[in-house]
Amino acid sequence: MRWQYFLPSVMATISFVNSSFISSLNACPAPCDSLHDSINWTTYDRVDRLSVCNETMLLDFALYNPLESPDTNTKLYACVPDGNPATQAVEKAAASVCPDTNETQVDMEFITFGIERHETVPSVAAALQQVQGRLGGTGQCQRSISFGYAQETAMGLYVGGNIEHNSVIESMISKFLDHIRTNGVADRVVLQLCGTDSDSTVGLVVDTTGSLGQVQDVVKQWSDSQCVADYPKTSNWASLSLKFAPTTIQKAKAKRSHMDQHIHRRATCSYIKVVSGDSCGSLASKCGVTGPQFEEYNKRKPHLCSTLAIGQIVCCSPGDLPDLRPKPNPDGTCSSYTVVTDDSCYKISASNGLTIDDLETFNKQTWGWAGCSNLMVGTRMCLSKGNPPMPQAVSNAVCGPQVPGTRTPNDGQKLADLNPCKLNACCNIWGQCGVTAEFCTESQSKTGAPGTAAPGENGCISHCGTDIVNQKRPDHVMQVAYFEAFNYNRPCLNWDVTAVDTSFYTHIHFAFADITTTFEVDISAVELQFNMLKGMTGIKRILSFGGWSFSTEADSYPIFREGVTDANRQTFARNVVDFIVAHGLDGVDFDWEYPGAPDIPGIPPGSKQDGPNYVKFLKMVREILPKDKSLSIAAPASFWYLQGFDPITDFEPLLDYMVYMTYDLHGQWDYDNKWATPGCPKGNCLRSHVNNTETMTAMSMITKAGMPTNKVIMGVASYGRSFKMAQAGCTGPMCPYLGPVSAAAPGRCTETPGYIALAEIREILDQNPTAKTWYDEQSMSDIMVYNETEWVGYMSKDTFALRAFNYVILYGFGGWSDWAVDLKEFYTVPDVTYESCDKTYDTLQAISDDLKNIPDYCVDTYTIPILGKRLQSALNKYNELLKQGYDDKFKTYSEYTEDSVWSQIDEYMMAHGDDHFNCVAQSYVTCCADCGWQGCRDGCDGSCGKGQSGDRNKTVSCPVTRPNTGIGSDGPTIYWQLEDENAFLKDIAEKYGVDPSWITYKPRRASSSQGCKPVDDYKCGFWWFGYPARKDHISVPNPKDVIATAMTNLTIISDMLADAAIEAATLLYVGSTSDVVAASELPVFMTEFAVESMEKIVKAADDIEDAEKKAMILNFVMAFLMIVPAVGEAVGSLGFATIGRIILLTGAAGDTAFGVYGLVDDPKSAIMALFAALVGFRGEMGFAKAAEVRRGMTSKEIAALGSSFKEKSDLLHSIQKVCKA
Repeated sequence: MRWQYFLPSVMATISFVNSSFISSLNACPAPCDSLHDSINWTTYDRVDRLSVCNETMLLDFALYNPLESPDTNTKLYACVPDGNPATQAVEKAAASVCPDTNETQVDMEFITFGIERHETVPSVAAALQQVQGRLGGTGQCQRSISFGYAQETAMGLYVGGNIEHNSVIESMISKFLDHIRTNGVADRVVLQLCGTDSDSTVGLVVDTTGSLGQVQDVVKQWSDSQCVADYPKTSNWASLSLKFAPTTIQKAKAKRSHMDQHIHRRATCSYIKVVSGDSCGSLASKCGVTGPQFEEYNKRKPHLCSTLAIGQIVCCSPGDLPDLRPKPNPDGTCSSYTVVTDDSCYKISASNGLTIDDLETFNKQTWGWAGCSNLMVGTRMCLSKGNPPMPQAVSNAVCGPQVPGTRTPNDGQKLADLNPCKLNACCNIWGQCGVTAEFCTESQSKTGAPGTAAPGENGCISHCGTDIVNQKRPDHVMQVAYFEAFNYNRPCLNWDVTAVDTSFYTHIHFAFADITTTFEVDISAVELQFNMLKGMTGIKRILSFGGWSFSTEADSYPIFREGVTDANRQTFARNVVDFIVAHGLDGVDFDWEYPGAPDIPGIPPGSKQDGPNYVKFLKMVREILPKDKSLSIAAPASFWYLQGFDPITDFEPLLDYMVYMTYDLHGQWDYDNKWATPGCPKGNCLRSHVNNTETMTAMSMITKAGMPTNKVIMGVASYGRSFKMAQAGCTGPMCPYLGPVSAAAPGRCTETPGYIALAEIREILDQNPTAKTWYDEQSMSDIMVYNETEWVGYMSKDTFALRAFNYVILYGFGGWSDWAVDLKEFYTVPDVTYESCDKTYDTLQAISDDLKNIPDYCVDTYTIPILGKRLQSALNKYNELLKQGYDDKFKTYSEYTEDSVWSQIDEYMMAHGDDHFNCVAQSYVTCCADCGWQGCRDGCDGSCGKGQSGDRNKTVSCPVTRPNTGIGSDGPTIYWQLEDENAFLKDIAEKYGVDPSWITYKPRRASSSQGCKPVDDYKCGFWWFGYPARKDHISVPNPKDVIATAMTNLTIISDMLADAAIEAATLLYVGSTSDVVAASELPVFMTEFAVESMEKIVKAADDIEDAEKKAMILNFVMAFLMIVPAVGEAVGSLGFATIGRIILLTGAAGDTAFGVYGLVDDPKSAIMALFAALVGFRGEMGFAKAAEVRRGMTSKEIAALGSSFKEKSDLLHSIQKVCKA
């Protein structure tokens, strides 16, 4: 659970299940999807983020927004080129193709700062190769600004709009590469040609110290038509060949491009745009007109030559300048524009006929508008009145309105509320999620526009704040002890689970039970401790599954991932719950580390379905887990890994509580990961793994995510995380430690560098004179240093108590959880002299009578041989009884079963005849001549004196008593007319046990036969016609062969018991003796019951009376049913489905038998599973499996076996209760 904690980013990252490229997870930005269009590159908000990447990167950022200024925000676009730049396809439009060019020999200034060295040549060459790729390698001709970064080498390339790109590559860059390969590279190198304006300027700057701000400043000077001056060392590179485009209006007309600086024809005047360095004289030259002509064409603009602005348009011919002011769109949105590298508000306003005040006014509500003094690349701004546009998408944004593909919201919905973070975490202005103050602090820029923040801050836009919310105080405080059941695998610091203080802790989490690849519970590795756990009282006993090793090792990591899927979820859940119930535990805890995690070393990435599948699995566990048993999970205090549990609100209603692992916040894994250790450049700074500030942040995170405080059990640690200090005496949070592999001294018991138990820490403090410890106020944790350079961060007893108090009393959390109780102190097993188990007892009652004098550990040893002898004795008796006229006994049973069918049919018909039959009575009517005759009956044909005497039919209620056939009895004759035979047969079978195959229909005499002759047939007397009757011969199945098979298997179980008795007495039994007792209970007592029933059959068969028939049938049936589970098949599948009918024939006396029949006729019943485990597995495994089933049987199943069984079972359990205590 807690051996290792791999955190690429502890508290700030993005979702790892929704994005194909995760900028927080990757040291480098995404590959360039385009060399020339940077808008889809990865975005960073600080320059130092680049130092993490060891690849060569292309960059883009606002040239006029200083990277090193405290008054502006930083926004960088970066990508890693993934192709050969020399062969990149040209992505510029046709307008960028140069017209006819003039090849010119030029001299360039080569300036160096610092000593030239060869070590940085590879990174410079790599960066330059990618930067020149942005030029396209063809005859393009337009202004180009490119930045690169490689191995802390920063680079900038500026090419003016009148210089052909290909000539720059072939002449200037080629020569520069040759030079550095021969001479090396200085700290900073500048190669520049300063033309008359920015269009005729070209330059390259390289800074091997990584100062991107210095590179930006140099390129900005070239863009402003200025040159680098005041340099310490310079030289001239003569006769470089560059190609320049024509600048006069005449040549522009001959082959016109669509570049901004060339002339555009309009209905008014021809015009061009001003570039940096232009004057009225240079503009007149570009227009191909004289100075006076130029002034004449532009006389409407007073003081033009002293107010020229970059981007401004000027006339090159007679006429008026066009109105370039953009207009609002028809849908009410403003005319928008996206800021590029060399933009400024001066340039944008001048190019569009606007003022800077216009821009500030139009963009008061524009997302990301930080003002003209803080203009950033990629800002989508308004150039007219109207509603602001949707902000430009940011490729690596995961929250807010700049997530790629986000649609314009409906009316009333705020942009800030779009695409909220997982776990209700904070979203900042850059579209990144996190839970620290860096992400969660609201901030405003000077403009107050949405999506902005003050310089140097990231500004929260949604779910802001780091308060602990969702506070609900617990009814009862939980004090949870995790117990490492595997602790005997280490050389010392060994604990038995019974050493846990049950007067202090309320819950014990037994860590860990294994799960097999078939999703069965396996405690074989910790069985001894597990058996002790089951016997503990006064504390809730919770079985934990999982942990770090189980979740991440190659042979076991798939088990959780596959176990929660649709295909396996039910099996996994059922097996776990059955095990918990069978062993009488109080709850179950799952510790999957971690659902959906994409970055755990050595195993494949998790699936985005892990979290939802986990919820479905826990829901299934909750549904079948008894209500009095708890369900909990462990969850990480890392924002990165907790996202696999999103939404937490899906987990919350299923759980009784959540163990929150607020420890291991730092460790050796932080080495070389600056993002895991705030403020530490290389991630290798001494930090406490139980830092209280970070713990508070985690507390806020889990409650904001939706978990109420009363269900969160805060983690505290009984161990420390240790580091090998890089320098003796340097112990503070900025001091480094050695790595990447831990060089810390291992504990003598835990034997793991970087991980040391609290007991080992105390031992060092007691025995090592160099050891010093103190309480660190900043982290609110304890620090120990010993042997000069061994550093440990941990919680002392007092710190532990303070944390626990704060969690529960101050913040209302549900309690605290200690990982792990067996690490706290050295535990010595008491030196106890154990009595030998050398007594003998003949009966369980004798054990019960002498129980106070028997050591707990001897109870099973004395019980097992008694059970073995009783089973063997019962088998001997059964076999003897089978030899004593079994066939005659079965014949008698069969005959009486047949006789009982008659009475059952009559009983059914008298009670339910009307349900399925219509009865018609037939009687003789004597008609008379007139009404005066004595005895004359009315109704012959409706009036006196009419009609003929004879039989008459009349519908009547069906009889409810049997017909009287005694002397003097009188009819009438009844015709029983069956309405629905199938319904009748089904009903009589279910209610009275009469099998449909036993029934026929034939006349039944309903009066005395006195005076009747055989030849009279049905003419003499009265009869019931159509009445159901038993067939002359019915089939009663003989279980003789099945009984023989059952006896064979029961003999196997008897032999197993005999062997276990010997091994238990000699201390050689390797399994649990309590399993032997639990598993043997049913086979022994059920076989005894069968023998008792068979003995009763013998006694009854000698002289049986009618009143005893049903009892005799019941005894025979029970003698069979009680041993049939040993066969391994349900009774119905063995061909004895009619047994259930026969039991019903016995009436009320068969209640117990019918209950037993229900158990043995269900192939999935616990009894069938128990016998199958004993016979199928045999030995220790067979007893263990069967005992698990027995412990899981419900009281209803036990009651079905009858009172006799329960009496024996109660006596056995009264003995066992002492052992459990």
